[in-house]
Amino acid sequence: MPVRWSAATVTDQGPRRCMADAAHVHYYRPADRHGWAVADGIGDDYEPADAARTAAAVAAHVASISGAAAGIAAARAELQDLYAGAPRGQEGDCVMVAAVPMAERVGGGFDIAWVGDCRAYVAQNGTVRQVTEDHTQGEEMRRSGNAWTRELAPGYDHIVTRSVLRVSPIASVRIAGPVQRLLLCSDGVSKVLPAADVVRILTTSATAPRIARALLSATRAHLRARDNVALTVLTPRNRTHGPAENPAARI
Repeated sequence: MPVRWSAATVTDQGPRRCMADAAHVHYYRPADRHGWAVADGIGDDYEPADAARTAAAVAAHVASISGAAAGIAAARAELQDLYAGAPRGQEGDCVMVAAVPMAERVGGGFDIAWVGDCRAYVAQNGTVRQVTEDHTQGEEMRRSGNAWTRELAPGYDHIVTRSVLRVSPIASVRIAGPVQRLLLCSDGVSKVLPAADVVRILTTSATAPRIARALLSATRAHLRARDNVALTVLTPRNRTHGPAENPAARI
């Protein structure tokens, strides 16, 4: 029997002037398949906010039909067409992550793609792990062989090296099933909420809406939580595999 997914999304503007994070889901009826996307506009302004909403809607739609990477590629084409000829500095851009379930005949799981620092986490086989890698200058500095640049890396985590509008590689990964939980989120969550809190909340036996609200509440409880938040949580509705107790975190 195909896995049916229960999904819950929460967004919160926080103290920012604009709500530049967005989340979207699309259901493709002919294939009985959903696509999900979370996008984070680059900047606290109306153009990035519009770019994020547009990209999330397009990516979720196309991902449900053709796969996660195709969804982001379609979002890129849409933004490039939208801002063709726009003066530099007046374009909207964003980063994003998209996901679509894989067919049960290949073991289920998820096809995930991303550009920038939106993230995907999975709870699976007794562990919670981040399955995306941030495309930021800070992350590149951490991977360098220079101890001095690694020390400075946290100060550059806000500078993204890939985005939806700019031509850059679209990263992707396929996670074989079964998957007990999937979290897609903007950096308003991942750069504020400690890994231990992500693990604790994501591995509870609560429903997807309760987990989503708990993640938002835990994020907003931190003094550093000044960014927009968008997140989507997915849990299987018709599979008995529950979250593991006391999982070994690999976030």
